[in-house]
Amino acid sequence: MDRRSELQYRPELRHYILPTLKYYLKLIELPSLEIETFIRHELEANPLLEEMSTDAAGESEEGEAAEEDNAPDDLKEMEELNIAELFADTPSAVHDSNPEQFDLLDNVPAQGDKLNDYLLRQAFLVFQDQDLVIARLVIANIEDDGYLAASPEDMASEGYVIDDILRIIRKIQCFDPIGCAWRDKKEPLLIQLAALGYTPDSVECCLVRDYLKDIKSNRHREILKALNIDEKRFLKARETVLKLDPKPGWRYSNVASGYVSPDFIIRWRDNCLVALLNDDTVPRVRLRRQYVEVLKNPKGVPREQLDFIRQRARAAQHVIIAIEQRRKTMVRILDNLLEYQRDFFEKGYQYLKPITMTEFARQLSVNPSTISRALANKYIESPQGIHKLKFFFNAPLGDTDKRIVFQKIQEIVDNEDKTSPLSDTQIAQKLGRQGIMISRRTVSKYRDLMGIPTHQYRSA
Repeated sequence: MDRRSELQYRPELRHYILPTLKYYLKLIELPSLEIETFIRHELEANPLLEEMSTDAAGESEEGEAAEEDNAPDDLKEMEELNIAELFADTPSAVHDSNPEQFDLLDNVPAQGDKLNDYLLRQAFLVFQDQDLVIARLVIANIEDDGYLAASPEDMASEGYVIDDILRIIRKIQCFDPIGCAWRDKKEPLLIQLAALGYTPDSVECCLVRDYLKDIKSNRHREILKALNIDEKRFLKARETVLKLDPKPGWRYSNVASGYVSPDFIIRWRDNCLVALLNDDTVPRVRLRRQYVEVLKNPKGVPREQLDFIRQRARAAQHVIIAIEQRRKTMVRILDNLLEYQRDFFEKGYQYLKPITMTEFARQLSVNPSTISRALANKYIESPQGIHKLKFFFNAPLGDTDKRIVFQKIQEIVDNEDKTSPLSDTQIAQKLGRQGIMISRRTVSKYRDLMGIPTHQYRSA
């Protein structure tokens, strides 16, 4: 048998995530209190890292430029990372699809699962290549209760095929907990019914799809007549529906009780609004100088010890760069938010400007998934109170402050043509163009609460 060995050249394209970018993508999602915990964990795990005092931090910033030229080659290699890559307006690269080789949570202390982390680990088991990139984008836009904050159209604007996005969303909706990535209140219930084996034409699905309000209002006779079923069958189906979870994400979100620590602060100073990061408790870290000296002059150091120091120095430098890059990203977002919503912070709710996360990301030349990660689970304190950062971006009515809706309705009514007043349907359409999606019935209810008569009685 003729056996021969030969070398073959086979080009292969793979996506890898830079170590610094790996840390950055994780850190940007964490609020300040969790960042502190993360850094404390890294200080314990890596002997080459040390915490700087406040005075030392100031001295370090002044001396960084001078030390850069004298840095050892091992560290210079890491410094060559172009930080602008972290802001690239392209989807972030991903590692090889083997989940055993890569886990975003490897370097985070165990504090209980959060919904996005839990979904992300499932995504690494199911998706790969381009599908995994899209799945990460979808998961980054899922709120704590499982709601999908970005529309498929917005995500498709980043250069993806909308059919692929919808296909990925459907798969993620079947992850545990079932029903996440929902876009309207009925969707998670229907998904859960399908997982339980109910067909679309079953009584249970019909109740969710067409009669939720009738169930809430106890209009049982109307339902029995419309579906042509007996009371026993109705009560059985109703019991099944009431056991479903309309917001499945809450079970995995570890929502903290009551206390909120704002990550950002906007306050008046010398008759001018200033934006500040609330990161005073976040430790500043650096490489221990004695190890830097070893890397500069490695003579006489045993090979195994030197390899260990180099390995831990690389890991430490990745963490340091990622922490600083997170801070710069947050400052950019905060400064631009203050500039765009300055009228709101100065004058109040009626001056809130509508904007989507995709549009805001475009203004900063940042990938929308980066903005979504940066806004997740973070709060801002301003003269107008404490709000979630995502409060400032277009959202469904359930996430929109009702005071804003009332003010928008009042504004529309005040500016309408008095000879031809707007109907509730027309008001709902105008609100929709401003990013507030509500039904005609809701407009009618709010209008009544505000004491505004119907359009028939508002004509001049």
